Amino acid sequence: VKEHKDFSNKKTSGNKDYISTTIFLRNYSRLKYDSYIFGSSRTVAFQHSAWRMHLPNSSTVFTYDAYSETIYGIYKKIKLIDSLDLKLKNVLIVVEKDETFMTETNSKGYLFIKHPALSGESFYKFHWEFLKSYLTPKFLFCYYSHLISGKYSPFMLGVIEPYKSRILPLSNETQWLELDGLLASSETEYYNKMAHLLPVRDGVLRIESQPKISDKQRKMLQEIKSIFDKHNTNYRLVISPLYNQVKFNLTDLNVLNSIFGSEFVFDFSGINELTKPKTNYYEFSHYRPKVGEQIMQRIYK
Repeated sequence: VKEHKDFSNKKTSGNKDYISTTIFLRNYSRLKYDSYIFGSSRTVAFQHSAWRMHLPNSSTVFTYDAYSETIYGIYKKIKLIDSLDLKLKNVLIVVEKDETFMTETNSKGYLFIKHPALSGESFYKFHWEFLKSYLTPKFLFCYYSHLISGKYSPFMLGVIEPYKSRILPLSNETQWLELDGLLASSETEYYNKMAHLLPVRDGVLRIESQPKISDKQRKMLQEIKSIFDKHNTNYRLVISPLYNQVKFNLTDLNVLNSIFGSEFVFDFSGINELTKPKTNYYEFSHYRPKVGEQIMQRIYK
């Protein structure tokens, strides 16, 4: 409800879709963004300093991400940008086998529901989602326990942010300062501490058995492609190298290839040199910027 000039180091786990859209709407008319990274919180691996090495010097970059981002969310964001007559010169879409195609409508829950400017849904319905969540016993207990003690405890996970991060107020780039600091101090200590979040894998290749892209989602993808064609966009789609090493569904991969062209779709899922080292990951869900750098070097080769 309040206006926030800086969303960094927020106490509670905020809705990143709302944060991203608020920052975008606040600044687009002045900054004229023309290069975008779309995807979930895993876009943290694709830092602007590394991406700029592959873009024209004049590019104005914005990371337009959301927690557990879906193709619905990406589609709505690209439609919004196009409707504002902004340029889409360069686009990087980070695709997840576990999140991108999990729904074809607005997400549910206060962490994931889309900004009303994207969904077109009621302002009151949007805020009702937050009020309901605030009034749950878990949220109230975690929030006020943290407020009184000033400390984080494991039971607060999902309500209170466990580590300090920074969200840059113009580019919306997220930087995980505290985790990166711990890694820089001692990788050995970090991975000993995080061992429970990086379980041992059996090394057996598994392929996602069921395709997830629905007919409605295929139409969203086709419309995204038509907008890219309109803007003559230099785009890439990257399928994330997740820690669980499960290969992206082949039917879904063929759909992406048929719409965007196989030369612009890069699949890093499964067992490969990026997914093997546990030191490429913060924990089981997020890979580190050094992985993003390697990916960008390959896809813009």
